[in-house]
Amino acid sequence: MYNKIFKEAPLLLPKPILISKLEALPKWKLIDNELVREHKFRDFEETWSVLTKVAMRSHLWGHHPTITTTYNKVQFRLTTHDVSGVSNIDLKLASKIEKYLTTKA
Repeated sequence: MYNKIFKEAPLLLPKPILISKLEALPKWKLIDNELVREHKFRDFEETWSVLTKVAMRSHLWGHHPTITTTYNKVQFRLTTHDVSGVSNIDLKLASKIEKYLTTKA
């Protein structure tokens, strides 16, 4: 699927490049062709405040992560089905999610 803002097609990232780029995102792990990040929030309200931002950004970019949440615990899983692996858009979204997780509102 194309990025709705920039009309950018996803590009599969070769594993060596992906591993190098993940050095800037140390809390993200590469598991079974997905970028995975778990986070524990202070409370339910903070959880959904951040999830709303992630949902809106994901929708604007035409990219839809798998998000699992229970009260204040969240797991994000990013992959691009169109390229059967982790793409440049997954990496951009992981960076954006990381900013949401580390910036206090």
